[in-house]
Amino acid sequence: MTRSDTIISKMEHVEESLKDTLYRVEVIERKLKTKLLNAKDREKLEGELEEVKKVLRRNEKELQSLRKENSKSFMITACLVFVCFLFYGIYLMIFKKI
Repeated sequence: MTRSDTIISKMEHVEESLKDTLYRVEVIERKLKTKLLNAKDREKLEGELEEVKKVLRRNEKELQSLRKENSKSFMITACLVFVCFLFYGIYLMIFKKI
C-alpha cells in the first residue's frame, strides 16, 4: 500500500482479503470432510488450513486497528468542528451584541 492510501481504502482492502480468506477456509474445511483423502493429502490440507487461519487472524487484528484509527480521526474532526462553532459563537457574542 502506498502512503497516500486513506484509512477507508485500507479497511476495504483488508475486508476484501478477509472475505477471500474466509472463503478459502470454507473450501479447505469442505475438502477435509470428504472421506476420499489419503493421509498425506489430509495433512497437507490441515497445514494449509492452519496457515490460512493465521492470515485470517492477522487480517482481523489489522482491521480492528484500522477501525480504531478511523474512530480517532473522526473524534478529532468532531472536536475541531465543535471548537470552530464555539469560537464563532463567542465572536457573535462579543462583536454582534447578541
